[in-house]
Amino acid sequence: MRAQGKHIKISSILTHLYFWALVLMIISIPLSRFMMSVAQFTLSGIMILEFMSLENVRKFIGRYPFYILIFIIIPAAIYWTYESLVQIFKKFLRKENLPAIVFLSLFILHLIGLLFTVDFDYALKDLRVKLPLFVLPIVLTVSKPLNRRQFHSLMLFFVGAVLAGTLISTYILFTQDINNLREISIFISHIRFSLLIGIAIFTLAYFATGQAGYGRLLRMLFLVLIAWFCLYMVVSASITGIVVLFIALFVIAVHYTLKKRNLYSRMATVILLLAPVIIMVFIMGIVTDVYKMNKVDFSGLDKQTEQGTLYWHDTTNLQTENGHFVWIYVATDELREAWNRRSEYDFDGLDSKEQILKYTLIRFMSSKGLRKDAAGVEELTDSDISLVECGEASIHYHERSVFYIRLYKIIWEAQQYLRTGDPSGHSAMQRVEYWKTSSLIIGQHLLFGVGTGDMNIAFERQYELMNSPLKPEFRWRSHNQFLSITVGFGFIGIIWFMIALIYPPVKTRRFTDYFYLSFFVIMMVSMVSEDTIETQAGVTIFAFFTSLFLFGKKDKTSI
Repeated sequence: MRAQGKHIKISSILTHLYFWALVLMIISIPLSRFMMSVAQFTLSGIMILEFMSLENVRKFIGRYPFYILIFIIIPAAIYWTYESLVQIFKKFLRKENLPAIVFLSLFILHLIGLLFTVDFDYALKDLRVKLPLFVLPIVLTVSKPLNRRQFHSLMLFFVGAVLAGTLISTYILFTQDINNLREISIFISHIRFSLLIGIAIFTLAYFATGQAGYGRLLRMLFLVLIAWFCLYMVVSASITGIVVLFIALFVIAVHYTLKKRNLYSRMATVILLLAPVIIMVFIMGIVTDVYKMNKVDFSGLDKQTEQGTLYWHDTTNLQTENGHFVWIYVATDELREAWNRRSEYDFDGLDSKEQILKYTLIRFMSSKGLRKDAAGVEELTDSDISLVECGEASIHYHERSVFYIRLYKIIWEAQQYLRTGDPSGHSAMQRVEYWKTSSLIIGQHLLFGVGTGDMNIAFERQYELMNSPLKPEFRWRSHNQFLSITVGFGFIGIIWFMIALIYPPVKTRRFTDYFYLSFFVIMMVSMVSEDTIETQAGVTIFAFFTSLFLFGKKDKTSI
C-alpha cells in the first residue's frame, strides 16, 4: 500500500510538472525562441520519467553504495531511458492513434526527402528546425490529456504572454527610432506574432461569450483585450495578420450561421454579405488614389527653372504620386545643391531606410505637387525634410492611417511591377516572383521534388536561368508553404502534406471544435503568403497548437 501511495504521489507530481511545462511552452512561443527549445526538452524529459519505472530506479539506487553508483548510474540511466522510450512508442504507435501518427508523418516526409538531397548540411539543419513535428505530437498524445479547466488556464497564460508581447512592442514603437514597423516585434517575426494575436483574439472571444463560466467583469476585460489586440494589429500595419484574422472570422461566422438558425445567425449573415463589399469599396478607393493622374499639357511644359536651369521631362514615364507626374520638372543639379543645404543626408546617398534618397525626395516632392528644383525644396517644411530623411516617399504616408498607407504601398508596388517588371525591395510583388520561380522548379522536378536540403540550390540556379530582375539580396524562397512543399517533395509530397493536414481532424472530428477550426483557418491562410513551417517559431506554433487542439485536450469545444 505504501509503495502504491508513493507511486500515486509521484504520478501526481509529474502531472503537475507536465502542466507547468506546457505553460512554459505556450508563453515562450510569443516571447522567447530559446525557451521554446527548453520547454520542448522539459516536456520530453517529463514524458520519459512518466513512462519510467521509478520504483525500480529507487530499488536499484538503494542496492549499491555511492562509490559504485557513480560508475554504473549513467549506463543504467541510458537503459531506463531506452525502456521508457520503448513504452512511449508502443503507446503512440497504436492503431487507434493513427491521426497523430499521420500528423507526425510530416517529419517522416522530410526524412525521406534526404534520398534526393545533395546539400546534407542544410538538410540536417532543416530537420533540426522541424523536430517539433516529431516531438510535440508524441508528447501531447501519450501524456494525459488536459481537462476543461486546465485547458482554459493554459490558454489564458497564452493570452497573457501575447499581451506582454504587444505591450513591449508598443513601448519600443513610442520610445525608439523605428524605421520599419517590423522592428518592434523583437521576440518573433511580426508575421508569426500577428498569427498568435489572431489565436489570442479567438480564445478571448470564446471566453467572453460566457460558455467558459467566467464572471461578467472578466468577460468585459476579455472584450477590452480583444479591442486592444485589434488596435495593435492596425497600428503595427500587419496586413497579413489582419487578412488572416478576417478570413478566419468569416469561416467561423459561416459555421455558426449554418449551425444556428436564429436572430443572431441572420445578423451574422447580413454582416458576412456586407463586410466584403465594404472592404472592396475601401480598397478601390485606394486604387483610385494610386492610379489617378492630373491632366498635364506635355507640349506646354516650362523649359527652365526660376534660376535658369534646364528641366528634364520624361513624358514617357507615367509614374505618379498623389496624381502628379514624378518625372517632369526635374532639375537634378539644382535639386542636389538645394537639398544638401537643408539636410545632413547626402542627396546622392541613402535615407534612413537605406533607399536611394534622391528618388525618395523626387517622389515626395511630386506627391506635394512641387517642381523638383531649388524653389520646390524651399517650399518643403522642416517636417517634410524629416519625412524624406526617414524614407517616406509620399505625403500620403504622413497624412493617412497606418493601415491605409500599407495598402497604398502594396497597390503602388503592383503598379510599378507591372510597369518595370522589377519587384526588388517590394515585399508584396517579390512574392509574385517567388511563386513564378517555384512553379518553374516544380515543372523540372514534378514527382519527387528537389529533396529536403536542396531548396536553396534549386532557387539560386533557377533565378540565374530565368535572368530574374530580382536583386541578389531579395532572391528568397517560395513564401508559400504549399509551393515550398511541392518544390521540396514534388506532387507526391504535396498530396502527403494535405493528407497529414486533413485526415487527423476529420478522423478525430475536430473540425467542429471551435479552437481547432479557428487555428486551422489561420494556419491555412497564412501558408498562402508565407513559408509558415520553415522557421523554428513557425513550425513550433503549427506543431504545438495542432497537437494541443487535436490530441492534448479531452473534449471538443463547440460554438
